Amino acid sequence: MVWVRIVRESAARRELALLRDRLLTGLTAYGPGLQATIDQHAAAVRDILGLTAGSAGPVELAAYARGVQDSAGERGWRIGGAGDDWVTVRLLAAASLASADAHAGLHELPRL
Repeated sequence: MVWVRIVRESAARRELALLRDRLLTGLTAYGPGLQATIDQHAAAVRDILGLTAGSAGPVELAAYARGVQDSAGERGWRIGGAGDDWVTVRLLAAASLASADAHAGLHELPRL
């Protein structure tokens, strides 16, 4: 059912957009250096999802972001707590992939 996929993808995009907005609120400086770091993390996230899930669509990205948040939360991490730490950058990378995905379609990755 195509409509179920569309609803799931839409919900995942909304979830990641809200996460991105919350993360960006806690950042003091957002410039080219941080964007380059986010881009590097985005490439790593895309590779990880390609190896494990076979695609880096919004549903997979949202699930990945929830997993990162859960794991980091168990270690005391909170949104807005440490600025541009690894977790924040990784989550921004996942959100940026979903944002790009909305304009370009699903990122179907070749199986290895």
